[in-house]
Amino acid sequence: MTDYPMRQSAKYYQMQVVHRIYKVIVAVAFTIGAQAVSAQSCQFEKNAIDAITETQVKVTQPVTVAKLNNNPLYFKAQSVGSKYRFLKMRYYKYNNFSIDESREISLRLTTNEEIVIYPRHAAGDTIRSTVESSSAMLIYPISAEQYEKLKRYPVTTFKYFVSTGFIEVPIKENKQTKIMGILNCID
Repeated sequence: MTDYPMRQSAKYYQMQVVHRIYKVIVAVAFTIGAQAVSAQSCQFEKNAIDAITETQVKVTQPVTVAKLNNNPLYFKAQSVGSKYRFLKMRYYKYNNFSIDESREISLRLTTNEEIVIYPRHAAGDTIRSTVESSSAMLIYPISAEQYEKLKRYPVTTFKYFVSTGFIEVPIKENKQTKIMGILNCID
């Protein structure tokens, strides 16, 4: 009978060791997974040094964030050096659908904060596809504060203006981190 408590404490010790090993394995797996997500093979349209200004320019490949008028709404991120950052939005204008291109858009975060960004108005900013008026790309400068928030928190709602008012589009859960991803790529 004196042997029984000894076996029990040895078994308890073995279980503690196994539990600690399990915790270490889970922590290592989580770290590797987090690194894989953060290094999620950023894909760029452009990632080069400008020949004239010698400034790093990065433009991500577009990602689909939602649907507008039954067509995809794309965003891509751009940085020019470490000072200037932009979100570029492309949408399709089929069936006379059009966003008011002179108005702001807003992105609501999971924190319920609304980030409002205004379009840049310069000659040639609205880029149309080869089929005239079938799509438009709008460029939105983002401040350092907006950039930090948008790359940290998922976007749950996209709000835009049309001629009759505004429309809010909920973003599906599996798309809510897309803007975070592209902004982290241009960091």
